[in-house]
Amino acid sequence: TSFGHYPDGRSDNKGAEFENVFYAQNLQLLLVAAERANVIMVYDVSDPHKAKFHQVLPSGLGPEGGYFVESRGLFVSACEVDNRGSGKIRSSLVIYEYGSSSPSYPTIMSVEDEGIGNGVPIAWSAISGLSPPPKPYGQMKNTLYAVDDSAFKRSRLFIIDTKSSPEPAMITKAMYIKDENGVFAAFPPYGEFSAADRNAMINADDTVNIDSEGIVATPSGFWVASEGKGTKGDNSDRPVESLNFLFRLNMDGVIEEVVSLPDAVNDIQLRFGFEGVTVEGDYVVVAFQRAWGGEEKPRLGIYNIDTEEWKFVFYPLDEPESQNGGWVGLSEISSLGKGDFLVLERDNQGGLDASIKRIYSISLGDLEDVDDGDEITKLLVRDVLDDTAASGGMPLEKIEGMAILGKDIWIVNDNDAVDFNTGETQLINLGKLL
Repeated sequence: TSFGHYPDGRSDNKGAEFENVFYAQNLQLLLVAAERANVIMVYDVSDPHKAKFHQVLPSGLGPEGGYFVESRGLFVSACEVDNRGSGKIRSSLVIYEYGSSSPSYPTIMSVEDEGIGNGVPIAWSAISGLSPPPKPYGQMKNTLYAVDDSAFKRSRLFIIDTKSSPEPAMITKAMYIKDENGVFAAFPPYGEFSAADRNAMINADDTVNIDSEGIVATPSGFWVASEGKGTKGDNSDRPVESLNFLFRLNMDGVIEEVVSLPDAVNDIQLRFGFEGVTVEGDYVVVAFQRAWGGEEKPRLGIYNIDTEEWKFVFYPLDEPESQNGGWVGLSEISSLGKGDFLVLERDNQGGLDASIKRIYSISLGDLEDVDDGDEITKLLVRDVLDDTAASGGMPLEKIEGMAILGKDIWIVNDNDAVDFNTGETQLINLGKLL
């Protein structure tokens, strides 16, 4: 749970499902394979009566078999699940080497949940958006904020200490997003989005069940981008059950304002909606994942906080390059100031099929002067495909969060709450790129 690998969807059916054990006699280590959590848990059993947790190893999907090559200090794990289509996962052999260097995994974990105690950690998974604190950072200079997506029925914000000692980064606090003042409950239905749909997104304890895909911290709280659910007119397979929303929250995660798109834009909703959000002066800027309603390019929405008006520009996505086809979309947007932004693009492919995981820069200038309908240009800053596999694993599919903290650029992947996903989360500091 502390490593973000607990498969909550399996809680009523064996949970992590510890599948097999392996013993290295000369190292006096016991390895336990968790088939549904997709990890290998390593224990020091030099004293069998007082086994000690040693480390966790990320795995492929469904680790079943394993074999020690003790003469070479190697352990090989056989991972059975192969789902190239919907799962973007191939079966694999994962090879680990025993050594003296510091472990490269996990890159992020959580501390004890103060609300529960007794050593129970803050439960987390499916991180889908990142944000630095508002400037000046002060004592928050090593802090990131994050959100989880619709994998869970009670949406949360997280506070991450990126300079915890020893490594890795630590989730130190989790807050539920709440509608305790009834602001979201008062939002009027529109089109296919009904009052019943809205009410289903608000839990009995006033927490909400939204699809948080982006977050940006401000001096007074946060803006959270929630991706809509469903496609306009697709009433059989994917009916509209939620619009795309911007939620303005206070510092305690309480909803203070709800913003939706203009009617004409809601009327062409595609299920690939809001993905990232940032703030530039008096404007909130949000990225649409893919093009809507027959449009050739996805939108960037620019919302004037003071006038409550929208305007849009169109972003030129790369064409798919994967050997397995797929699509390319936007995942995140971060402000550099003075009308400049970084944008994260990715394809929907993982492993050897992954091809596009790229950070681009764009310049919009003074947002007041941006004309509605403008088409923009971009400049490649970094291809992060190899960065996601630098620790020896496979390239990751859903690189969804990006934040600029000081001069460093951080990225993180969404592990889909370990649902047809290895559960591996890589929180990566790319350093200074600009």
